[in-house]
Amino acid sequence: MGASRSYRTSRAGALLLLLATASALLLLCSSPARADITESRYKYWRPCSLAKELEDICQIKSRIGINQTEGSYKGLMMYFGESSCFVEIEQCKPGTCYSWRDLTQQLPTDPTVAMTTGFMKAVKVLSGATDISFSRQGFAFKANSTKVVIRYTTQTCAEFYTSHSGVGQQLCNQPIEALSEITTSTPNSLACVATVTQL
Repeated sequence: MGASRSYRTSRAGALLLLLATASALLLLCSSPARADITESRYKYWRPCSLAKELEDICQIKSRIGINQTEGSYKGLMMYFGESSCFVEIEQCKPGTCYSWRDLTQQLPTDPTVAMTTGFMKAVKVLSGATDISFSRQGFAFKANSTKVVIRYTTQTCAEFYTSHSGVGQQLCNQPIEALSEITTSTPNSLACVATVTQL
């Protein structure tokens, strides 16, 4: 009788231990730390290419680099599908209009496809600028602070080549020459227009 009671007690204890272990594992999988790991992995595979350039005034650079191919525009290389990326632009002069050009507009386009944006799918100034202009040609802003913070998203490969179907090599896993460097008061600079709505 005593042996039977001891067996039941041991079995109940093992069951409780199993339930406690399962609960702990469930809590670990749903914890913020687990969410951070998942988010970090996603960011790794969808890297943000633009970064602030401290060696030049009010300038950006690409972590990938520029296109060094002979005959290119020496533009900044970027990835398809960059999402909700942030970039800080420092040492800007308040009251000055700055802009970059979308170099992908030089590629063949499909006239039957309506295009509202260029390679940059969305660009939004979070702080430091007014009089913002965003179009297929590029992006312009008037600095009202020495530091401008921008959030941007680029087109996916499928979105981009829907309107550029005439491009011969369509390499989704490779970066593309996307943007010029930031310029001001040059023949190629874009105008700052406050009436254009940011997407």
